[in-house]
Amino acid sequence: MRTALVGLALVLSVVVLALLSRQQAGMAPAPPAEVLVGAHYYPWYDAERWAGQPATDTPKLGRYRSADRAVVAEHIRGAREADLDFFMVSCLSPGGREAKNLREAVLPEVEAAGFRFALHYETPIALGLPPDKPIDLAARLPDGTVAGVRLVEHFDHLARTYLGHPCYLRHGGRAVVMVYLVRNMVNAGPYLRAARALLAGHGIAPYLVADVMYWERPGELDWPFLTENFEAVTAYNMYHRPDFLPGVAVQYHAADRAARVRGMRMIPHVMPGYDDTRLRGGGRVTLDRRGGEFYREYWGIASAFVGPDQPFLLVTTFNEWHEGTELEPSAEYGDTYLRLTREMTGALRNRQAGTGP
Repeated sequence: MRTALVGLALVLSVVVLALLSRQQAGMAPAPPAEVLVGAHYYPWYDAERWAGQPATDTPKLGRYRSADRAVVAEHIRGAREADLDFFMVSCLSPGGREAKNLREAVLPEVEAAGFRFALHYETPIALGLPPDKPIDLAARLPDGTVAGVRLVEHFDHLARTYLGHPCYLRHGGRAVVMVYLVRNMVNAGPYLRAARALLAGHGIAPYLVADVMYWERPGELDWPFLTENFEAVTAYNMYHRPDFLPGVAVQYHAADRAARVRGMRMIPHVMPGYDDTRLRGGGRVTLDRRGGEFYREYWGIASAFVGPDQPFLLVTTFNEWHEGTELEPSAEYGDTYLRLTREMTGALRNRQAGTGP
């Protein structure tokens, strides 16, 4: 009972803070708008990956192949069961296995189902750089190409292959692309400007989302760089710190205010839990699912930052099995997290429409 009361108090406080933030920014109430809830999606599974990178839980579909269109069709069916609007698909090197699966399995099934998708450009993996070090876009890759030049080449490929697709997710007519680990980038400005100019040459106005939020104070982020190159900020996974959910609430509130005064937006994310101990070792801290209560409380925090002028909420993830953040049905949880997601997405939609509490 005490845990439930604490969680309720946290949710109420975040809602009040978010409303105050919008009032202080001089924002008048707006009519109901579309709510867009999406989940990060990974098309990288095959026998080699399952064998080489241990999974936290056991997929109900077994050790499937992302190249199997029947698997993708089942994933889209599950996403719709969860009342999701789109997949934020992990995007790596254009010549890799994941890109092939995206083109030959995900895209045909998205088209057949009339489902939406966006791309999450996985900067360090796509460029072949270590994710735990500064991502210097002025550095040369092993083949001699400047990393930032390679990034621009990749965005050219995305523009020609995906961003004009009828099922591609747009916001205000602009193609939504999330860029991973922007917080680790250095010397990035010239190459991001070049990528935007290239997209404009293709007739594409992007809505770029920077994965930049972590535990630094949001007011200390490089906002001139962010406002020049991105429309919104978010976090893929804030992992762990003591008093995790209260800390997330504080970070979301501060980032939302900092973004808004600069004409940007903060897109909140939620996770059902986190456990990568099988992949990275038993010393790692986990975020216990607590029978779904952790997820409910996370939604209570994040949903306060969804409104008429910021319609997005991202779920980390639909099927990242190595870090234990999946919604996809499993032997351990069944379809519990599809059902919970549908319940909370429905409540959020009702609230935005003025038909719910």
